[in-house]
Order: sequence, then C-alpha cells, then structure tokens
Amino acid sequence: MKRRTLRSLLALWAVAAAALAAPATALAHAGGTITYDFPLPVWVYAVGGGLAVLASVPAAMLATPKPDWTSRDIYPAIRPLRLGAIGTALGAAMLLVAIAGGLFGPDSFTGNPATIVFWVDVWVGVGISAALLGNLWDFTSPLSACARWIDRRLSGHEVAGAAYPERLGMWPAVLLLLGLAWLELCWPSGSEPQIITLFVVAYIAFQLFFAALFGAEVWLARGELFTAVARTLSRMAPLEPYVGHPAGACPAGICAESDRERIGCVACWRAAAPHERGARLRFPGAGIHREGPLPAGGSAFVVALLATVVFDGFGRTDRYFELLDWILELGPSSLAGHSTMLRTVAMIVVIGGFAALYIAVSALIGLSERRSAITAAGRYAATLIPIAGVYFVAHYLAYLIIYAQFTPAVLADPLGRDWIHHYGVWSSLPAGLVWWVQVALIVAGHVIAVFQAHRIAAADRPGELRTLLLHSPLTLLMIGYTVVGLWVLGQAAKG
Repeated sequence: MKRRTLRSLLALWAVAAAALAAPATALAHAGGTITYDFPLPVWVYAVGGGLAVLASVPAAMLATPKPDWTSRDIYPAIRPLRLGAIGTALGAAMLLVAIAGGLFGPDSFTGNPATIVFWVDVWVGVGISAALLGNLWDFTSPLSACARWIDRRLSGHEVAGAAYPERLGMWPAVLLLLGLAWLELCWPSGSEPQIITLFVVAYIAFQLFFAALFGAEVWLARGELFTAVARTLSRMAPLEPYVGHPAGACPAGICAESDRERIGCVACWRAAAPHERGARLRFPGAGIHREGPLPAGGSAFVVALLATVVFDGFGRTDRYFELLDWILELGPSSLAGHSTMLRTVAMIVVIGGFAALYIAVSALIGLSERRSAITAAGRYAATLIPIAGVYFVAHYLAYLIIYAQFTPAVLADPLGRDWIHHYGVWSSLPAGLVWWVQVALIVAGHVIAVFQAHRIAAADRPGELRTLLLHSPLTLLMIGYTVVGLWVLGQAAKG
C-alpha cells in the first residue's frame, strides 16, 4: 500500500511540474530585459510550484531510506587524462591574460577579458558547474595551486602556521560573498575592467597571505570564496570524490578521524595516496547527507548565497523600485539620488529578511527538537543547498550560455586591437525552453530539499507523523522559497 501511495504522489508531482511548464514567448534573458508572454498569470505558476513541492512532502514521509546508490570508482579511468593539471594551466593563462587586458584593454564589458573571465567564466561558471557536475574548481584553480605550493615551501623550511580560530568557521567566506555581491549588484563601477582587475589582484594577495598564515587547506575551506561556493553547491552534484580507508587527520580539520570514508573532502583526497583516491557517481542531492556537516558559519553562507542571487533577480523587477520608494519615504531625504546607497540598503533588507526568516524557523524547530536555534540552523542548513543551487543555475544559465561565447575573442585579443575577425554571437534563446528549464530546476531542487530534510529529521525516529508536524515550519519555508523563486524569475522576465 505504501509503495502504491508513493507512486501516486510522485506521479502527482510530475503532473504538477509538467503543468507549470506551459510554453511562453520571450527575448533572451541574458541579453538584457526579457519579456515573457505568459499564458497564465505569474502567481499561478508560483503557487502551482509551491503545491508541487507540497505534494512531495507525503512522498518523502512515506519513502523508506535505502542504502545510497553509487557507481563504481571511475577515477582510474580519469587519472591518466591529467585533467586537473591541464585545467590549472589553462586557468593560470586565462588569469594572466585577464589581468593584462583589464589594465590595458578596452572599457567594454564584452570586449575585455577581465570582465568576461571574472564575472562570467569564474563567478557564474564555478557555481553552475559545481551544482550540475561537481567540484571542478578545487582541481583547476590556479589560486589554490599557488596557495598549496607556498604551503609546501613553508613546510619544507619548517615554518609553522598559526592556529585558525575555529569559532570564525566560514564567516570570512560569508563576508567575501556579501562584498562581492555588493560589488556586482550595488556599485555601478563594479563592472568596469580596471576596477575588477584591481579587485582580483588584491583578492589573490589577500588569499595567499592568509593561506600562508593558517595553512592552505585550513584557509581554503573557510576563507576562499570560490572554493566555498564550489564545495557547498557540489553537495547536490552527481560526482563524488572520496578517500577509501583514510589514515591520519583531515588536513583541513573538517572530517572526523573515525570516518570510514572521507566523502567530498578535497583536502583529504589530495593528501591521500593515488591508490586511495576515488571518484564515483551518485544521485543528485545525495551529498547533503553523505558528506560531513558544514563548518561553523556554513548555514549563514548558504542563506547568504541564496539571498544574494534572489536579490539579483529581484533588482530587475517593478516591485524592487517600489521597495526603493518605500525606503525613501522612511529614510532621510539625503538618500535620494544616491543609487549605490539605495541598492545597498535594499540588499541589506532582502538578505536580512531571508536570514531572519531562517533563524525564526530554526528557533521553532529547535524548540520541537529541544535544541538551540543555532544548533538547529546548522543541522538543517545543508538542506537549503539544493534550493540555492537550482536558483543559481536557473538565474544565470542563460547568462552563461550567451556571454561565455565572448571568451575566445577577448582572450585572443585582450587589448582590443582587432587581431581577430568579429564573429556572430548566438544571443537568442527559445523563451519556452528557458521558462521550462527554470521551472523544472526550481521545483526539482525544492523537492530534493524536502526529501533531504525529512531524512535528516527522521534520524531521530520520532515517528513519521510526528516528524512531519515538528518540521512543518521548515517545509513551509521551502514552499515559500519555491513561490518566491518562481515569482521573482517571472517578474524579472516581465520587467
């Protein structure tokens, strides 16, 4: 009976998700303002998505957790290709060209390698590849490779690093994420090539200094923004690095020595002997419960990542400008005419609202589980990763597809001297396909989050109905995120 009920509920979810994917007509999203012609009001899609996620809750409650499926080890087939070394060399070359072009190249966003490489290939590319494929950044980042090289040199000279304050956790990465979001979304000069280049150079120096101070693996896991993004979003990806039969402590200080396998820990993977390393496939989202808990501050990082991407989409809507008018009415008149300050205040309001809502939900769950709100927030933060990941992909995928086409041209001609012939860029995407992909991603990601949240909650085994009731605030939060995410995407499309 349970099996038949589960099949019915999964079929209901599939029908609901398919119904949301009605065709639409639009211009390309990444090229600027997009105008969808929805066959139904946007709120109908948003509410329908929430109902589709709600339909998955009983399915998650009735589903019996089974041993996770994983493929056999595919690392022996990948290792001879030397993809990591090749990727690092290409990344280093792109970095040097981007810096040269950023200092001496044209001011155009699409004509300068600094803006294209940093905002498109790195910021967007790292997040999307981590969510859909796996953590590729850790194995191809020239910054990480340089930090590890300095670490080895210091160790060879018996220079001991300082002890990292564990209470800081991932908070350095959180602050860097908020700073990068401000640079991208609030400061009009944030897209200028020279500004980006100076930021990149300062960022590299900052990262190498603290990696040398605390140790590369310890710092990269907590204070290098792109490493934090890649490792966080890769928990929902199908590719899983692991170490079989690990020996010794985790170089990053994250894994427990008693772990039979170190899953997803790149520091342990790199420290292991080649025959102990492995890579395999798994179901999307399985890393939420298979990998270890997030470090301190990890819940803030996940919420901040989700909120900043939502604010990016929200900043294109009419409702955003209504929010600005409301802020002007409440605030001092001196705010008028200061666009950077207004956008900064609006970003603080949106991110603060997301954080406050998650803290309130964590407090309610903590009361039901007899835990503190901080403990509950840390326990369930990883279940928000699929939501943050699918919204990141849904919001930026079209942007990546269109603007990444400029990468070969700006790398071949970083100074804008017309060294190559201009070529056409495919800048029009079928609107129906764009909306279908966005809806499918948003709904699927939230359903994965619901299943993972129930799996974590059911570990205490208070009973299926009791688990459902005690964690209904988190379920409602996820449904709310579904509605908000689809509504913002729809509003941005109409904007």
